[in-house]
Parts: sequence; structure tokens; C-alpha cells
Amino acid sequence: MEPSQPSAAEPPQMPVAAGDSIESDVADEASIIVASRLPPSVHMQLQDACKTANVTPSRFIRDLVTAAMNGEKLEIHPPPPVPEKMKALNRDMYRHFAAASNNCNQIAKRLHYDHLNGKVSNTTYAAVAEQLAILTRVIVSRLPP
Repeated sequence: MEPSQPSAAEPPQMPVAAGDSIESDVADEASIIVASRLPPSVHMQLQDACKTANVTPSRFIRDLVTAAMNGEKLEIHPPPPVPEKMKALNRDMYRHFAAASNNCNQIAKRLHYDHLNGKVSNTTYAAVAEQLAILTRVIVSRLPP
């Protein structure tokens, strides 16, 4: 006697033991690539959903499959709108960060050049390099998300 085949109306069930769940950690190594073809209409819907959720298609499909395997529903929460004032502030802040970073790079380049040519002592070189490293860490830590 042959085992019963799933009917066309009912999708095949994936074998998951009771109490087990499929985990979706970013830290997991997602090393298996699954390629799929989509009709243009479905692809457009996928692109719209990804834009709404502010995620990549890979992340969206991975989250959708994981939720389906765990018997959950995937909820899409669009990011909150950014006020125009914040957009202007962010542009201005990025401009200032870029200028400060450029100045740090110029100082580091000149310091290195002068150190190689014997114009700057090892002590001075180490002290200025340390201060530049601290300044760089401060700048990076203050960047908006």
C-alpha cells in the first residue's frame, strides 16, 4: 500500500517536531540560497511590501517564510515618517560630520608624512594619533541612525 499523496488543494506540510520552531536570527548563518521565479504582478507586490516595511526582498521573504513555518502572521510596521525639520537637521549634521572627518583625515595624512620625514618625534606622533583616534570614535558615535 502506497503512502497517500497530498492533494493539489492542500499544501505539503514541512516536518517540524512538536515544540520546535524555525528561528530567524540575523546572527544565524543564512548560507543556503533559495531562488524563485515570480510573476510580474507578484514581484510588484513584493517590491511594494518591501518598500513599506523598509527591508530588502531577502529579509522580507525570510521573515515571511519563518513566520509561516512557526504558524505566525507577519506584521508589517512601516517606519514612522521623518519630519521635514529633522531631515534638514540631519542633512546639516551630516555636512558637519563630513567636514570634521575630512579635517581629521588631512591632519592624519600630514602627521604621517611629517613623521616619515623626521619632522615629528615618535612621542608627538603617538600623542596626536591617539587624539585623532579618540576624535574619530566620538564623531562616529554621534552619527544619527
